[in-house]
Amino acid sequence: MLPVWLLGDPPPAAPLGLIIPLDDLTPRRMAAALRLWHALHGRPRRERITRDQRRQLILRLRALDGHADGAALRDLARGLFGADHVPDGPAWKTHDLRSRTLRLLATARALRDGGYRELLTAGPSVRL
Repeated sequence: MLPVWLLGDPPPAAPLGLIIPLDDLTPRRMAAALRLWHALHGRPRRERITRDQRRQLILRLRALDGHADGAALRDLARGLFGADHVPDGPAWKTHDLRSRTLRLLATARALRDGGYRELLTAGPSVRL
């Protein structure tokens, strides 16, 4: 988060300044300041997360929602990956999609239980 204070009432064309503390978060604050500068000048923003990361987050949220609604693990896998890909019978116990569904649930729970805060600070930073 980048707090912004305007001291006084500067003229519209006056340049603005920033004070950035020199601590462990300095690179991230500098990146936030750069994003602010881009926004003030109408420059396009870059995506903060990749398409694959977004897809994984969506799968995690869907898995967590399904689990909260009481869906069984196999039903979750069918909903996430398609019923045709999830085997019936004992083959399910050692199938990759079972392990993948369990990992999605574990990472979704970790995000729910506070790990989402890492997403907030995982944005780009200026390299010093």
